[in-house]
Amino acid sequence: MKRFLYLAVLLFSFNFYACEEEFIPQDVQAKNEYVVEGHIEYSNSKIPAYVILSKSISYFSELNQETFKNLYVRDADVYVNDGEKDVKLKYVCAKNLPFQQVFKMVSELAGKIYDPDFCFYMDINDELKKEAGAKYQLRINHEGKEIFAEAKLPERVNIDSLHFEVPPGEPVDSFVLLWGTLNDPQGIRNYYRYFIKENLVNNYSYNSLRDDQVLDGKSIKFPFPRPVQPGIDSVNFETGNLYKRGDTIQFKFCSIDKGEYDFWQSFQFSKNQGLFSSYIRPKDNIEGGIGIWGAQNCQVVNLIVPTE
Repeated sequence: MKRFLYLAVLLFSFNFYACEEEFIPQDVQAKNEYVVEGHIEYSNSKIPAYVILSKSISYFSELNQETFKNLYVRDADVYVNDGEKDVKLKYVCAKNLPFQQVFKMVSELAGKIYDPDFCFYMDINDELKKEAGAKYQLRINHEGKEIFAEAKLPERVNIDSLHFEVPPGEPVDSFVLLWGTLNDPQGIRNYYRYFIKENLVNNYSYNSLRDDQVLDGKSIKFPFPRPVQPGIDSVNFETGNLYKRGDTIQFKFCSIDKGEYDFWQSFQFSKNQGLFSSYIRPKDNIEGGIGIWGAQNCQVVNLIVPTE
């Protein structure tokens, strides 16, 4: 069974090893750059568009709680255009919003742990029109500096026939594996990412990206292993990628744009290279800064792992 699980994870991660450009910093003491992490999502979760705006720090900077707190850029003008209108995002902090609202709207998508000092810009009234095929332009102005990015919301491709099966090999009590069928549209380049939330706790996989380079137009049954995060989960090689019977999970399968795929692929590749690897700068789509402005069209399904 262990061999099967390794192959399942490998199936979702083999394309991480595409061409990556090694980045050698010109100056480890370079002045701060604007760092953007923003998304617009179309799903039944109804998560408003948001942008986290901060500044980078030099390689040898001292890291402490105050350092991270001061990295947030709090007085920028942040706009998103949906093709019909500009919407100005409002700057909010977690401590000023109901906890459940913050947990649902932001931590679900960004993977952040609740922190009252966590601040971001958000389309708080959900004014942006969301539709597949639309382009969303992000524009940020701060102290005379302009930052720009664009993302296109792709058509949604759903996973069909989600179900749990006893994994092959020796039986493992109380654990099963999630399967589903992907029907990839022919002739359209698609990029995918999946997320799992277990018992209301987010669990993000380092091996969740996929493109359809070898799947174009095919219908294929896939395993969706339980995410195991290095350094966070204690790995049990027998059950680490399986789901415990009786648990409740939320399965989110997203069609993402190419810019978001390239960013997360290169970011996750750099995270998996070990202590003595070369530094690799993620591929971003931000003009005037670094980071990601992405669009994703998601299928969200709540599942109860069968008890028998």
